[in-house]
Order: sequence, then C-alpha cells, then structure tokens
Amino acid sequence: MLTKKIAMMIMAGSVAAVLTGCGIPQEEYDAKVSELDEAWSEVEALKGKNADAESLLKKEEGKVRKTRIELDDASRRVSELKKKEAAAASALADEKAKISDMESAVSSAESSAAMAQDNASEAESALATLQADYEKMKASFDQYKKNLLSINSPSTPKAMAPKASAPEAPSASSGSALDILNEMGMQ
Repeated sequence: MLTKKIAMMIMAGSVAAVLTGCGIPQEEYDAKVSELDEAWSEVEALKGKNADAESLLKKEEGKVRKTRIELDDASRRVSELKKKEAAAASALADEKAKISDMESAVSSAESSAAMAQDNASEAESALATLQADYEKMKASFDQYKKNLLSINSPSTPKAMAPKASAPEAPSASSGSALDILNEMGMQ
C-alpha cells in the first residue's frame, strides 16, 4: 500500500513536471502540487506509523523471545521433574520390594520362633518328666538304701562315716554292698 502511494506521488510529480512545461494552467498546476504535498505529508505520517508499528513489532518479538525462553526453561524443568519422578518411582518400587522381603523374613522368623517355642515347651515337658523320674528313682534308691541298712543291722540302723583311706576292693560279704552304697551317697 505504501509503495502504491509512493508510485502515485512520483507519477503525479512527473505529470506535474510535464504539464508545467506544456502550458498547463497555473491553477491545475497548483492543485496537482498541493495534491502532491498532501501525498508527501501522508507518506511521512505513514512512515511514522510504520516506525511505530515496527517498534511495537520489535517489542512484541522481544516478548515472544522472552516467552519462548521461559517456555523452554519450563519444559526443561518439567523433563527434569519427570526424571526425578521416575527415579523416585523406581526408588519407591525398590523400597516396596525390600519391605516385601522384610515382611517375608519377619514371617519366617515368627514361624521359626513359634517352632522354637514349641521345641522349648517340649523340652520343658521332657525335663519335668525326667525330673519327676529322677525324684522317683532317688526316692526308690533311698528306700533301697534304707532296706539294705536295715538288713545289715537287726536292731537300729547306724549311719556309717566315710573312710579316710582309699576305697578297698569290694569283698564278697553283704557289708561290701552297703559300703559301696554309702560311698555313693556321700559323694
């Protein structure tokens, strides 16, 4: 549009130059010159508007560049956050796997503890049975010992003192069995 006006002004100027030399009346000449001056002033006004528009365009281009940079930064931050999120998700999955393994280990340990508790209960029961058997055997042994003592002494049982010398070989007499029992009871 601007080029059309410039071309029109040049043509009008050319026409005016040609017409002045050809005997065109002064009034037509002045009208064409004033028309040309108006066109030049309009061109100058359009140049000012064009400069303003170019300035506004450069300002907007600056805003676009700034926005593009911000968008690139935001895009980069989003991709970094996605990487961090993926790493966190991976770490979370690893931790969940560890928790699952730990829960399995705890379950196994609890099972082992229950088995150990059962074994301990069985062992305590067996110990109680053995202790009861021991007490019965001890009572029987004591009774046997009393019976032997009563056989050897017809009136009153005597307590025998341990000998200070080395034990003798057992003899075939009934007192030797009593001596062996006394030694066993004293030790």
